[in-house]
Amino acid sequence: MSFSNITLLLVSFLGAIYDLKARRVPNWLTLGTFILVLLYNLILFNWNGLLISLSGFFVGILLLLIPYLMGGMGAGDVKLLGTLGALTSYKSVISIFLYSALCGLVLGIIWIIFTPGHFKFLITTGQILPAVDKKQKVPYAIAIFLGITLYIVFGPKNLFNIPIWQ
Repeated sequence: MSFSNITLLLVSFLGAIYDLKARRVPNWLTLGTFILVLLYNLILFNWNGLLISLSGFFVGILLLLIPYLMGGMGAGDVKLLGTLGALTSYKSVISIFLYSALCGLVLGIIWIIFTPGHFKFLITTGQILPAVDKKQKVPYAIAIFLGITLYIVFGPKNLFNIPIWQ
């Protein structure tokens, strides 16, 4: 396993643990890692490496910006995906986003079924969640960690072994 993959797993795992326990992803993890990645890529790959990291960061941010603005997730989740994009590239962060969305869907379904009252609320009202409390929402950093794990296992291919990028 490469250093990059170990870093991806470590950062996303720490983000998931913090999100599960405290319902937030700390800035020292996301922004601290982002700054270290920028410096690393600038030193090793000059301006080209810096531009690749910045493009991955901004694509990662943009992918989760609308769900964040709609109140579906916290800013820490957005910054976490941006940081993971800086670690990989803009193409890779799109794959990570798709894997994470799939994992988030599965986690959301499990969360609704096994959280008391949510499944009944869904059946009777047709709305997904009655909750506005952060503690009653799925910590999305867990889905991002699981998405990273799938990305490392399958790479830039999807679950059906079809290349996403030519």
